[in-house]
Amino acid sequence: MIILYLILPVAVLGLSILIASLHMIAPDHWTPILSYSISKKLKIRKTGFISFSLGLIHGIFSAILSFAIAIIGLYFFPELYLKIFAAALLIFVALYIIMNARHEEKVEKNTEIERSILLVSVIPDPAIVPIILIAVVYGMHFVYLTISIFVIASAVALLLVTIALSKVLIKKLATLTPKRIDYLVAAILLGTTIFVLL
Repeated sequence: MIILYLILPVAVLGLSILIASLHMIAPDHWTPILSYSISKKLKIRKTGFISFSLGLIHGIFSAILSFAIAIIGLYFFPELYLKIFAAALLIFVALYIIMNARHEEKVEKNTEIERSILLVSVIPDPAIVPIILIAVVYGMHFVYLTISIFVIASAVALLLVTIALSKVLIKKLATLTPKRIDYLVAAILLGTTIFVLL
């Protein structure tokens, strides 16, 4: 039990990085940036700056929303039910991501590209809420650390993916659809539910 208590913080931080990174690999994040970059004939440095900035803004807004949801959840749910609440939230977010993936599949590609660049910087993603609820066990300083790592990982992941795609990996990663990435993130969240309940 002590080993689990020591391993959990590392797992929480790793999971926050993994979710941030996988989310930014989704083509609906980098396609609009590369599209804009090619149309404006931007240099790689400018493209990198745009992708890092959008990833950072998206990460910050997601963290703010997730933190607010987590605090409300903690306020209304006794500590005894924290695991059940975190597990239920993981399942809810996973199902939301799956439903959203199915909806995005029906949207026309041109419309999706135009909307996505705005949505990346404005609409937050609450996928880190359950991770914050788990992190609370280790105190608020650890929650702030987890959130900070999530925000930085979001920005760095979008920067690296965009730069890599613009140079080398465009053919391989271009085959990944937003739907596939969303399903992968949902699967990870559902897998985490089992871990939380143990």
